[in-house]
Amino acid sequence: MEEAKPKPGRGKLQDQVLARLRYGIMSGLFVPGQIMSLRKLAERLGTSPMPVRESLSRLVAANALEELPNRSVRVPILTAESLTELFEVRCMIEGMATRLAATNVTQELIGDLQLINDAVKAAHERGQMAEVLSANQEFHFKLYRHAGSHILLPIIESLWLRCGPTMYFSLNAPSLWDTAAHIDIIAALQRNDSSRAQAAMIDDIMKTGRYLVEQAKSGVTSGPFADLRRPEY
Repeated sequence: MEEAKPKPGRGKLQDQVLARLRYGIMSGLFVPGQIMSLRKLAERLGTSPMPVRESLSRLVAANALEELPNRSVRVPILTAESLTELFEVRCMIEGMATRLAATNVTQELIGDLQLINDAVKAAHERGQMAEVLSANQEFHFKLYRHAGSHILLPIIESLWLRCGPTMYFSLNAPSLWDTAAHIDIIAALQRNDSSRAQAAMIDDIMKTGRYLVEQAKSGVTSGPFADLRRPEY
């Protein structure tokens, strides 16, 4: 008879729940305006409501989520002005991380990025948009971790907690997911061209940023931007 595996301790379980919620927000698996249902999240994560409640409180404190007057918690809805500022800051910080990573490129990193980028493209061709967003997040953070900066990475994570949910709306523009910008980044890394790698990353970020800002300004009435009040998760 197989021995039962011990259940994780309270602290470890709390960390796991928080990590999964952070990943979901950064990857765009939650969308702006979505109410975070305590019961449904607990069911989805296979845990009791307590660690979910604590995790939501910590994410509210980090400004990744916001508490409404009725005490419910939702993903913030960003204005065009907030999105503009957010993407400009992303360009500065993530461009810097890319430049640092490009000074110490390995063939292993190049190979990993190529495989991840192939996964982005394949998921998009299959119409599996959740996988597109997850693979895109993996591509970026694989590169940023290679920068080896203990200062930049937490800042980047906080930025993605704010902008990750808006990435869902970029799926309405197929041209944004042709992976051309990722290919340019990889090509620059192969040449150890840190300046070009930084510029290519900024191009990648702003390509999405400009589209999202214009969509927010136009007040579209169709497509994902028209459906901000999502069902509870």
